[in-house]
Amino acid sequence: MKKGLLIILLVFTQQIVAQKASPALAKSYSKTELQLFEQDGQGTINVLNYAVDQACYTILIPQGKDVDQFPTINLKSKKDIRFTDYQLQIKDRTQYFKIEGSNELLVVKSINVLRLEMQNKK
Repeated sequence: MKKGLLIILLVFTQQIVAQKASPALAKSYSKTELQLFEQDGQGTINVLNYAVDQACYTILIPQGKDVDQFPTINLKSKKDIRFTDYQLQIKDRTQYFKIEGSNELLVVKSINVLRLEMQNKK
């Protein structure tokens, strides 16, 4: 009897603790991808939820830096930039995009950088 109650309690607790995907992530990832992230046991969904508001920033193009190889992106606004608003995905490497009509780059942090940031905030 006690074992049964313990198992039910553990399953219930796991469901409460399990992190769900932010609705914003649906702009960049399929339902299947999001379900896999939720179940991967590596906390990927937590990192992606954090990334929605923390992954992007802009910088001035460094003088003498050749940015011709970077794709161009047309930002709607430089305030509260979310990678999901541009259907971008978080990758294993940091991504750089030339901002159309400016001398700036959009930087999208890698999943590894985001994981480190989250660890350092604890």
